[in-house]
Amino acid sequence: MALWGNESSKTTTLNPIPTNRLKLTGAQYLAAFFESKGITQVYGIPGAAILPFYDAIRERNFQSFNVRHEQTAIFMADGYSRATGKVGICAATSGPGATNFLTGLYSAHSDSVPLIALTGQVPTSLIGKDSFQEAPIVEMARSVTKGAYQVKKVEDLPHIMKEAWTLATTGRKGPILLDLPLDVQKGYLEVDLNDFNFTPESTPKQEIPKDELNTIFTMLTEAKAPTLLVGGGIIHGNATEELLAVAEFLQIPVVSSLMGKDSFPNDHPLYAGLMGTMCQTPLGNKTILDSDLIINLGGRFDGRGTGNVEQLKNGRKIIHINLDEKELFRNVPVDIALAVDVKDFLEQFLDFLKEKDYSPSTSAKDRISTLQEQRNDLARKTIFNTVPLKPQQAIAEVRQSLERDAIITLDCGISQIWTTQLYEAYVPRSFLITGRAGTMGWGLGAALGAKLAHPNRQVVNLLGDASLGMSLQELATAAKHNIPVVVIVLNNSLFGLIRQQQNLLFDKRWISTELEYENRVQGHSRGLDFVVTTQGMGVEAELVDRPGQIQGALERAFSSNRPYLIEVLVDPLAQCSVSLDGTLTGVIEME
Repeated sequence: MALWGNESSKTTTLNPIPTNRLKLTGAQYLAAFFESKGITQVYGIPGAAILPFYDAIRERNFQSFNVRHEQTAIFMADGYSRATGKVGICAATSGPGATNFLTGLYSAHSDSVPLIALTGQVPTSLIGKDSFQEAPIVEMARSVTKGAYQVKKVEDLPHIMKEAWTLATTGRKGPILLDLPLDVQKGYLEVDLNDFNFTPESTPKQEIPKDELNTIFTMLTEAKAPTLLVGGGIIHGNATEELLAVAEFLQIPVVSSLMGKDSFPNDHPLYAGLMGTMCQTPLGNKTILDSDLIINLGGRFDGRGTGNVEQLKNGRKIIHINLDEKELFRNVPVDIALAVDVKDFLEQFLDFLKEKDYSPSTSAKDRISTLQEQRNDLARKTIFNTVPLKPQQAIAEVRQSLERDAIITLDCGISQIWTTQLYEAYVPRSFLITGRAGTMGWGLGAALGAKLAHPNRQVVNLLGDASLGMSLQELATAAKHNIPVVVIVLNNSLFGLIRQQQNLLFDKRWISTELEYENRVQGHSRGLDFVVTTQGMGVEAELVDRPGQIQGALERAFSSNRPYLIEVLVDPLAQCSVSLDGTLTGVIEME
């Protein structure tokens, strides 16, 4: 049954080959390549144009997890990668299957996540002829990937795969798209066994000039209120241990950006909180504004985190350490900028501090003592004991009920903002969030990938009802493959963040933000019944509508060792604390 006419390989049988070489189809080569890199799982949906690849991974006993929408497959690869630091692999067919990867590529590219997305393509002879399910996916994906390739000859695969793998996993990491015409997957090539043993050349350790380190040291010792601002580069660079060592040696506060939240234990005496105009804490912003020196380690100074640049700068000295030279001076003027691996910097700076016999001053120690007092004084309220349940209390109850190393994934929206403000992360790669892209519907797929990466850890997708409406079908994926994630949906029957904007910025002129309707079948007016719908997919579910019920619900969920949904009815009038004027001082405290 050929969709594109004669689909047989044009490559003739090869002559006998030496024993140190193999004859493989293009698809078999890809499967062998991934196997050599330790890949054991593929997420996706098979289709006619990618079937040779699926047949090849079946031969090698890969775990193949089929999903209900290709977008979820790439979200799973993304979540797997964020939870492990390794490369996630997903696959889809040509045309609409491939284009369904675009949002996932954008999300991964925005946050520097290494993954490889494979798409089938029509045979090379039909490309450019408006063939059935032909899409120019490489052109579409080029701006949202670190590299996008269409393999036009099977003989090019070894070179392309080495380049693609190296590109994804070195420097500032990112997603790769590989577009695979059907005849390339079926065609034969000779492969040297040594081709599978390559390791990308590691970037040599960057030696930071002593005069640069001395300048930073001088600025640090002259400052009265220095602060470390840590970003997602700490996680990507596997530099959390080095960060902890430097912070403790210096005894100065640590403030995180949104993407750096899980790079430093949030209950550590030096942790001051989160900086930003939306995803922030009062102490985090106050610590930044009280500082006279900011050392940004692996962050970008993005707009939502930085706020008004003039207010942030305002006489403060700023040092910026980032692997990507393009990020330096991009958003905020700084005094010193180093394009260097943050792990290398922290290691060498700590050695330099020890050489200088640095020791924290009495005032530095007093500042940390004061920090602890301020942490309690400025903590936001989480106990209300009202009905309907305040989402702030629901999030607090979730954190209290989870293990320390539990992994949580968030979608975008008001539930994300509340959670970043109130939930404490203690372990690296445990707080997974779609940052710059802000993708609704991302969190469930990411949770599935994270759970497959860490089957012995608790994994929770906490999200709002609007976001779950974009991923709900994937509970069937969780049920089919028995991936025991727990979904906690805070249901206010609204596009909550947009409703808050309508309240505050548009004088309550509401339009298209309500999701409630009269559900005559179930006898309530909140619209979609998540419990009943979830149960219809074979997933256990329960409703929570009172304070103090979440811990018991989570205990039942985890003890089931099956996927589980907890629908939490929350106050639709609750609002999150955000800045209305784009400044760090403009945050309005709301409940």
